[in-house]
Amino acid sequence: MTVQAYVLAFVNVGQSEKVTTALLEIEGVKAAHSVTGMYDVIAFVEVEDSAALGQLVISKIQAIEGVGKTQTCVVI
Repeated sequence: MTVQAYVLAFVNVGQSEKVTTALLEIEGVKAAHSVTGMYDVIAFVEVEDSAALGQLVISKIQAIEGVGKTQTCVVI
């Protein structure tokens, strides 16, 4: 069963566009948008399972230069 989630990210000032572009190059990221409000960028992801979700967020998304804190919201 696949796991879908929204990953909300705080991004360093002036780097939202760069982060959004980098997110879209990651396998499993289906959509990514710069947004207004509390967070700077929101990505929709779909992966095989919760372990893959953890790896995606920690190893790929949080590793993007300019990404600060993230929050992951799993679709139920």
